[in-house]
Amino acid sequence: MTHFGSSPKTIPALLVLWAARILGTLTILFLSFMIIGHLFGSEPQHLNGLPDVIALTFFPTGLLVGLIVALKYEKIGGAIAFFSMCIFFAYRPNALGSSLFWLLFAPAVLFFVYGWWLRPRHTPAG
Repeated sequence: MTHFGSSPKTIPALLVLWAARILGTLTILFLSFMIIGHLFGSEPQHLNGLPDVIALTFFPTGLLVGLIVALKYEKIGGAIAFFSMCIFFAYRPNALGSSLFWLLFAPAVLFFVYGWWLRPRHTPAG
């Protein structure tokens, strides 16, 4: 793991990583709270067929799984969360107008960017 004092070039990467971790943890807590409330709430639960099942596969399930994985493996988890939300937005384009969905999508983007572009690469000793 890289430390703040190691190199000035790594500071932006560390800022992205910690922003992703903080926002990701808050998103995991929020989604967990919402899912538990929905499952154990007093309102009847309805799925309106296959379209709802498909949408739920990508949001919140894919996002939640991806963010949990990203806390340990940024690249893989970020990709799962990022592509889950991209597929969800393609499947439900009306969600693009909601700032809440964009806020929940933010840590997925940050983990994805960090994992695929900013993460320090280990070079073989030699």
